[in-house]
Amino acid sequence: MHNVNAKQRREGGLDAESCLRYLRECKTNDPALYYKEVVDGEGVLQHLFWCDGTSQIDYQVFGDVVAFDATYKKNVYLSPLVVFSGVNHHNQTVVFAAAIVADEKEETYVWLLQQLQTSMKGKAPVSIITDGDMQMKSAIEQVFLEAHHRLCAWHLLRNATSNIGKPKFTRMFRDCMLGDYEVRTFERKWFEMVEKFGVADKRWVQDMYERRHSWATAHIRGKFFAGFRTTSRCEGLHAVISRYVKSRYSYTEFLRHFQRCLMFVRAKEVEADFECAKGDPVMTTNLKQLERSAAENYTHAIFYLFVPILDKACAMRVVDSEDNGSYFIHTVSRYGTPGKDWRVVATSDMRQVRCTCMRMEYFGVPCEHIIAVLVLNNVHEIPRSLILPRWTKDRGGKRALIRRAGPRNPPKRRAGLKIWDRRKTKARLTQTV
Repeated sequence: MHNVNAKQRREGGLDAESCLRYLRECKTNDPALYYKEVVDGEGVLQHLFWCDGTSQIDYQVFGDVVAFDATYKKNVYLSPLVVFSGVNHHNQTVVFAAAIVADEKEETYVWLLQQLQTSMKGKAPVSIITDGDMQMKSAIEQVFLEAHHRLCAWHLLRNATSNIGKPKFTRMFRDCMLGDYEVRTFERKWFEMVEKFGVADKRWVQDMYERRHSWATAHIRGKFFAGFRTTSRCEGLHAVISRYVKSRYSYTEFLRHFQRCLMFVRAKEVEADFECAKGDPVMTTNLKQLERSAAENYTHAIFYLFVPILDKACAMRVVDSEDNGSYFIHTVSRYGTPGKDWRVVATSDMRQVRCTCMRMEYFGVPCEHIIAVLVLNNVHEIPRSLILPRWTKDRGGKRALIRRAGPRNPPKRRAGLKIWDRRKTKARLTQTV
């Protein structure tokens, strides 16, 4: 057994040298590539963090929300793979960085977050979503003090089932977690649920209530999460990674195939950019001017998420408006649903608008209550203050970042952009004919 372990460590040391040599070669083509390693006294790789120039550009534009999760059996050493990911302007998963680690201790996660912070020029995310691992939570609190931490809804529901074992409790817990309630309504529903099932003395229930600010919609309203509720995007990304990397791969082989996976993920963005460049979608709602304004600004993916909001706005009524001089307070209610009101505060020029539902702050797209006030004021275009740059076709200035990056882009990435440009030219020629 001793000889076997010695052989594995010797091979691991050689593989670490080969792995780092590969990264140095990559850096000659991509000077912005950042990597950091931790090697033990015998030369065996313990931790490795890396992100290329394209990932850094993606983070500068879309790094306001970060999800990170660990997956296993992606290499011959069975070292956990940690991926930092987010969502781009097409509502697609985008990879910011990755790491191979020897363990999942708190100090390891602290090191990883510090490397993320360093590689991204000190930019901190607004929000982070995890599966609830306590070591991750402690690391986030040490490195990104101001970031909002959200626990994955899917993992919480699974834990509710395993800890309580009552389907009706899980349904009520889900309602408490995802229901768009005021804090006082959440509190009432929570204690009614706890009393009904007699679980007040359960440690898991007590712990969940103490951590409610990390999972209850009532408590995290107004905090931007780009629509993230679960780490299911991470699970989907892991499934894609599994198609490219196998457990028999060494570190070097893993890095090569992981880069192929990144190229596949990024090609999806190029394809979506091309689709947006071909033309605007067909208008289907009764609010044609606002719908057209949305189509001109948003990517197709975000536009199609916004269309149902326009449909809902048609059922909204502004039942009262109070003039406070520099701003108005509008009371909005849904037709046929008395007793449920929202307050929309707007300046007279409609440049600043906020709603008590806070969905604009949570997702970055105007809610149906705000749309009702825009209709009341005969506004035909969505105000610029209500259009979040990260959801727009120009990717919040990402193209300008790419142009400034110049030779930082890996050659294959530039080739992808050239293909997209050729497709745009072809589309314009087709439209001309």
